[in-house]
Amino acid sequence: MSKELQELEEIARIATKKALERYVVPDEYKDNLVLGTQFKEEKMIFELYLPGETPKDAIVISSAEVDRKTRKVTVQITNLNPKSLPQ
Repeated sequence: MSKELQELEEIARIATKKALERYVVPDEYKDNLVLGTQFKEEKMIFELYLPGETPKDAIVISSAEVDRKTRKVTVQITNLNPKSLPQ
């Protein structure tokens, strides 16, 4: 793995971990998550997903997009329920 890819993955990991703190991740998901990585122009996209029988059946729970030049990261969480707010 290249030094740049390692750096971008770490940026995505930290941002994703922080974003996921606000959501309920079922225990059965935790042991089966897969990290997918793809290039998109000047960005790297890191997705956490549950694999399905086909790629179309995969359940993506997070997508972190890191700009390769600025290192700015945005994270989107999908297919998870937010944690309840304390009363």
